[in-house]
Amino acid sequence: MTHWSIRARLTMWYSLMLAAGLILFGGGVWFIVSHSLMHALDDTLAAQAQGVLTVISTEFDPAHPQHLDEELREYTDATPEGKLTEIRDPQGRAIVSSQTVALARTDASLSDGFGVQTANSARYRTFTTTAVAAGGRYRILVATPLDPTEATLHRARTLMLWALPAVLLIASAGGYWISRRALAPVDALTQAARSIGIRNLSQRLAVPGSGDELARLAETWNGMLARLESAVQRLSQFTADASHELRTPIALIRTTAELTLRRERPPETYRQALGQIAAESERMTRLVEDLLLLARADAGLPALPLQRIELTPLVRDVCQQGEVLARASHLELSAEVPEQPVYVQANDPALRRLLLLLLDNAVKYTPAGGRIVVKVDYDSTGSTVAVTDTGIGIPDSALPHVFERFYRVDESRNRDAGGAGLGLSIAKWIAERHHASIEAESESGRGSTFRVRFPLRS
Repeated sequence: MTHWSIRARLTMWYSLMLAAGLILFGGGVWFIVSHSLMHALDDTLAAQAQGVLTVISTEFDPAHPQHLDEELREYTDATPEGKLTEIRDPQGRAIVSSQTVALARTDASLSDGFGVQTANSARYRTFTTTAVAAGGRYRILVATPLDPTEATLHRARTLMLWALPAVLLIASAGGYWISRRALAPVDALTQAARSIGIRNLSQRLAVPGSGDELARLAETWNGMLARLESAVQRLSQFTADASHELRTPIALIRTTAELTLRRERPPETYRQALGQIAAESERMTRLVEDLLLLARADAGLPALPLQRIELTPLVRDVCQQGEVLARASHLELSAEVPEQPVYVQANDPALRRLLLLLLDNAVKYTPAGGRIVVKVDYDSTGSTVAVTDTGIGIPDSALPHVFERFYRVDESRNRDAGGAGLGLSIAKWIAERHHASIEAESESGRGSTFRVRFPLRS
């Protein structure tokens, strides 16, 4: 299948439309000119016939009828060459006959008006009328040859038939040149886009200063390249961070196993080694599950099924689950919920996981003896769940990045807490699936507050 370029298609459509326009224009001009010439002939014939009628009406004398015949002959003798006149009296006699060709007789069989007759291979435009004088009817026929008019029309038709293809050819060539110039920036953008690969995504297309559609196209391409570059960078960083996170527990498991197997050891030593291996395996399992969840999130998981649930009992249940973690870290955990029921559109398992992730984060970074409060509040615009701790806090410079994957405020501190830097990323994803917002407020050394805001939904 042949694929035509845009410039070829533009030229073709332009040429077809121009040809149609020229044909319509030429046809219109031809129609107007031909009718104008015929009207001019008809006006001339009508004027000539009117002259004869005037002679008959003014010169007729019943006492001297031959005088009218003489006047009519004098009048027709003054008729321009090529114009024909025939006048017959009431008895059908030809008073005047200036014709040199055999036209139809001007008897009663001819109706009044204009017509076309052919005589001796020549065509004539005729006009027939009747004059009444003293009760008698005079039949008048005037005619003029159509050859000059038809010759003029023939020359005009020939000129148009030659001019139309020439104009169309010149215009098509000009249209192709214009389309080529107009689409030259597109070719330049195409060549520039082809030169951009995975290794040079930072390169951008040159944006024309014209501010037209091509400039907007280049800007759109550059925006897409920027998003693509950002996505590739995140993917590369994600892969590197995931490899780093998996490498540490794998190395620890291997080292523990190799050291334990170098010589015979007491059963308790083997038990401790296996316990350490099991703990690292559990950590890897959680990490892989979190990575899988985020990968599916990036791929576009189906929307979470949301339903109207009461927030207060759910928060109490989550706090009871988190009480085990809090006690193990010697922390005080409490819930502050209103007496009135608070409803939100949510997915129960996902919302529980979101709150547990925030509680787990608070437990990890709150020293022993600290306090964690989960508070539910609502107003006319929506509901809020806030998790506040008295922990070590987050520096101001780190707050904008706490929801990024694998982000750590302090690498060693996060490693000691057993985190991989994915919990808050998952929490943010769950919040977004609920059409909710999540934000962090913190003061270094005094604690943090993570606030989830659910919009009011019917």
